[in-house]
Amino acid sequence: MKTSALEDLDGKRFDGLDFCAAIYALFESVRSTPEGIERLRLRSGLTEKRLLEELLPICRYVQTYYRPGRYISVRWVNGNQSYDAELHQHGQYISQGYYPPIAYLEATCAMHINEHCIWKLLAERRPAFAPEGIRKYKRKPVESNPVVFRNLEHVQSFVPFVVSQIRKKAEIAYPEGTSLVVQCNLNRLYTPDEWRNLIVEVESQLSPLPFKEVLLFDGVTERATALAIPR
Repeated sequence: MKTSALEDLDGKRFDGLDFCAAIYALFESVRSTPEGIERLRLRSGLTEKRLLEELLPICRYVQTYYRPGRYISVRWVNGNQSYDAELHQHGQYISQGYYPPIAYLEATCAMHINEHCIWKLLAERRPAFAPEGIRKYKRKPVESNPVVFRNLEHVQSFVPFVVSQIRKKAEIAYPEGTSLVVQCNLNRLYTPDEWRNLIVEVESQLSPLPFKEVLLFDGVTERATALAIPR
């Protein structure tokens, strides 16, 4: 399936795997333009912003949960409603009552407050280290300095960004059966053990949430984990 614009997707219902194929085609069409990589890095337009902050995270959710017995169709809505996509589900898991026939999905991003400075530095082809090493000066270019982390300091410093974003989304009134997918723009490459530690720390700080599911994924490695959320 080929698409060339957000309008080709808005409000239309696609089988989940066809939806993913359409989003990847749109991503590649943007990336292949002369300034495409820079536009994607800076999220400089609506298409780039929607791709990276909503559409690709929706794809990650679909690829995690689409399976025999749980077939998911996606209707993405480009609007101001309290969710990003409507999910239509069928199969044995749905007929047996494990998942509802119609559900909703909200996508969000968790990142360090200096992450946007990293994007800008990379777009300018300047060195960029961990966001904790960003230094801002009046009337001077932003600088990125190397950072040394001891043990799991980088994980501990990133946990509050994830927890804060989940709590922020939990304050919004969503339709019943809404799931949340959280893309983590991590402050460095995480090993599998570091990722598991992040999950444990985030789970330990969460109070009951209104979401059906909360899926965290690493935006670089695509590693994904469903949180054990309190009820």
